[in-house]
Amino acid sequence: MGGPAAGLWLPREQSALDALPWLESFCEVRIESGDSLEFHVRDPAVLGLPRPRRDRSCAFSLGPESLEDYRELGFPGLGRWPAAELCLLAHCSGKDDHLLLGRLALSLAERFGALIDFGGLLGYRYSLYGVTDEERAVCLARSRGLVASLPGRVWEMPYATGDGVCGYSHVADREFLAAWLDHREFRMIK
Repeated sequence: MGGPAAGLWLPREQSALDALPWLESFCEVRIESGDSLEFHVRDPAVLGLPRPRRDRSCAFSLGPESLEDYRELGFPGLGRWPAAELCLLAHCSGKDDHLLLGRLALSLAERFGALIDFGGLLGYRYSLYGVTDEERAVCLARSRGLVASLPGRVWEMPYATGDGVCGYSHVADREFLAAWLDHREFRMIK
């Protein structure tokens, strides 16, 4: 079962392999095809977290991702375009997995100098596809209010969906993600 994900928007070309030495210090890591990694966190204390309450360990992946959906619509307000994106994916979706994914994303963003693409609107768990204009406006207003209540910088980025509809994703700096991790509504986007 797939879980939540986060994109790391990199200021220069880098690959998942650049994170390998750091990940190997507290994870069991396997190099997948190309420059993708799959790993299990052995020691979550490195990320400031206690051991999970369950015996099994969630698998995570880190690998290249295309920015093409965003390039079609541009990068309003960023000041610079990201050079590349890495996708960080949890293969489980429990509460601990969301928290671990968020902590991994924050640590990797600090190492790479990256922005974090949440892959959707924070505070809203479902697609806005197929909802009425009124429902969409309510969801966007709630999401925007939540994001505005936290420190850091956030951009609401438009992207092109496969069916030609314009979707939105929040992209934020590390200060915002650190605050979001401590928020009562914290959840990464699946």
